[in-house]
Amino acid sequence: MGKPKEGALMPDGRKMIEHVIKPLVELCQKIVIVGNCRGFFIPPQQKFIALPDDPPGRGPLSAIATLLKSGIDKDGYVVTACDQPFLTPDLLLLLLEGKPSVPRIFKQDMDEMMTPLPGYYPVCWLSKIKGELESGEYSLCNAILKSAFETVLLPRESRGLIRNINTLTDLETFASGQNR
Repeated sequence: MGKPKEGALMPDGRKMIEHVIKPLVELCQKIVIVGNCRGFFIPPQQKFIALPDDPPGRGPLSAIATLLKSGIDKDGYVVTACDQPFLTPDLLLLLLEGKPSVPRIFKQDMDEMMTPLPGYYPVCWLSKIKGELESGEYSLCNAILKSAFETVLLPRESRGLIRNINTLTDLETFASGQNR
């Protein structure tokens, strides 16, 4: 996009990350932002925690490892991307229904490829992620496929809610009302 996605302005004038945070505030006791959050000031409230990505620049798998080793929660975390502004609390709540020791992700239909974000990732999955990162594997999808995991069938009416805004064109398309 040529600028940090999380700070991109949405049609209502709020930053993209504000849209991502809104359903999490309703659902979670703590909001953890991993990595540089450029273009947005993280509120100095107890509900918000900022963690540096360790190591930085290795993608979502590394960020999830940073989160899981933080010790902020003992069971697991609902994880979203900074560019998923259409999520709702009810949608994210579906990820919490299941075993707390197994990753859970959405599928749009039974034979479609999985969608790793948003997802639920348990703390006990940390050793699996560390092994992937140490062997030079940075793909979240591949790490999931090598593990036991659960899928949540995404309700048809909710399918557009998990989409990302990856490019300026995506943002312009949304702003023009062509992709709502």
